[in-house]
Amino acid sequence: MTGNTGTDGSPTRIGLAGAGAVSHQYLPNLLRLPGLEVAAVSDVDTAVAANVSEEFGVPAVGVDELLADPSIEIVVNLTPIAFHVPVTRNILEAGKHVYSEKSLAKSVTEAQDLLALADSKGLVIAGAPDTLLGTAFQAARRTLEHGSLGRPLTAVAAMLRSQALSTRYFSDYTAIFDMAPYYVSALATLFGPVTEVSGYLENAPTEPGQPVLTVGVSGVLHFESGLTASLTLNWGSSFRHEVPVLDVYTQSGVVRFANPNNFGDPAFLRLHEDPAEQWQEIPGSRQPADWLYNRRGLGVAEMAAAIAVGRTPRASGQLACHVVDVIESLIKAAESGQSVTLTSTVQQPEPLSDAERRQLDPKV
Repeated sequence: MTGNTGTDGSPTRIGLAGAGAVSHQYLPNLLRLPGLEVAAVSDVDTAVAANVSEEFGVPAVGVDELLADPSIEIVVNLTPIAFHVPVTRNILEAGKHVYSEKSLAKSVTEAQDLLALADSKGLVIAGAPDTLLGTAFQAARRTLEHGSLGRPLTAVAAMLRSQALSTRYFSDYTAIFDMAPYYVSALATLFGPVTEVSGYLENAPTEPGQPVLTVGVSGVLHFESGLTASLTLNWGSSFRHEVPVLDVYTQSGVVRFANPNNFGDPAFLRLHEDPAEQWQEIPGSRQPADWLYNRRGLGVAEMAAAIAVGRTPRASGQLACHVVDVIESLIKAAESGQSVTLTSTVQQPEPLSDAERRQLDPKV
């Protein structure tokens, strides 16, 4: 793997579909990664695209022009969740690889259809979150997989946030599809495919005739490996920011993963036999202070490198599809009061070493 990922040694040219707030998180990183060249940005709102163009120095073009440009190999889909499926389909039909913001879709049928379309055209889908490529997750994963703590017994994943967002965000499960991928992707990366889930939904009180606002989901995930884990997302906190929990309990200790929504927060380890019950910071999990805190876009670079050598990206479309299946199944289980068996599966992505990360992003 090298910084330049094109077949001729040149950077892979990419375009952005969507110039909203999320593009401001991606572009500072995409513009400095040596394996990528940002060729253009587009948005159905041309004024929004023009503002991004002026701020970041990237040409703003029409959507059709972006899709017709033969030099662009990968399009990063940063549109709102409701538009992910049609936009991804249009990108694939134009003969380009897709990196999609999460979630890939809001139904496993749609996600599987996208993967089938990509496969029929010899194209690749990958998608967020790429935070799992950061030091925080990878160092903690290495500690867990080292074996010295014994086998994992169970995991607890939870996210608390406030409801200080638009009612639309909660009226059609958008909130769940927006935030659950961080935690479900982490669990599937650690433990492999989920086979069955149970679930429960929490709705906020509303006035008669008003839409139901789903502000929480809880469930139990059963993995093919035999392990079970609990997952809770809740928007009832008085604290506006995120309260994250991702703890893995093993035979000999607990690995406390960092917030899977971030790249380089520290992770910790506590041994059951420690009478002081002290948490030890896991070496290598905390990013150096001079690194960019937000590194969204690292997954696009890793995808380009994977395509160049013919392997599956770590933030693969198969993983994104399985995550959609888990989320949709949680909701169905909650609505029906019965457990749901999943229809998809996924291979655990390979770990990303520090050396490989430096090759993708040597300026950190």
